[in-house]
Amino acid sequence: MENFNTAYYLIDLQYGVDLDQDDFEELGLLAWNKIGNKITRLYRIKSKINKEELSIELPCNCDYIEAVTTNSEDTIRTGPLKNAGDYKAANVEAYIEGRKTNKNPLYIGGKYAKFQKIDNKLYFEEDYGTVNILYHGIYVDDEGLPYITETEKNAIACYCALSKKFKEGFSTNNGNIIQMAQLLEQKWIQLKQKARQPIYLTQNDMNEILDARTSWNRKLFDKSYKPVK
Repeated sequence: MENFNTAYYLIDLQYGVDLDQDDFEELGLLAWNKIGNKITRLYRIKSKINKEELSIELPCNCDYIEAVTTNSEDTIRTGPLKNAGDYKAANVEAYIEGRKTNKNPLYIGGKYAKFQKIDNKLYFEEDYGTVNILYHGIYVDDEGLPYITETEKNAIACYCALSKKFKEGFSTNNGNIIQMAQLLEQKWIQLKQKARQPIYLTQNDMNEILDARTSWNRKLFDKSYKPVK
């Protein structure tokens, strides 16, 4: 993986185009989204619900939510006299959860919380206190820019160069520059397609795909299954 800014130096080196850093980030991120080959990682966080709004603000690198659960295990009442729940069952469930091994990376303990995602916030029907959030986040560097592959770097640099050439050609009404930009556009299409090729799958990845299993019982002792979509 390479830093996003490595594509910036390639624009001048390979295409002889001088581009401002701010313009590069804007055009580069646009090209990166057009490629659509986002590299994400699984993140697990605990966060406390805002009692006034019943909401939680998500991290800025969050791409999509995998699961949101309460910070305690799911239990049910065993009789009408126990309005607060069965404390003995809660202790048993917490013990079982702590003893589980070989858990799938997508597994997360606790009871599923009811929420609605609006923009970059989660809104809840009730105050669950602290919740666990499992989400896929963009793999970013210290500056908040995504890490990219070698093929993505080449495609992004080409897109920035053709955008600058098109702007320069139309503003000066120069047909030669426009023609050069059109040639770069054809190259961008090829590089974009190449950058979309999937990253190499290991034997472990293939084993997970071919041996996918599902189970409705999330509390099965010593096991953890997750439906694969």
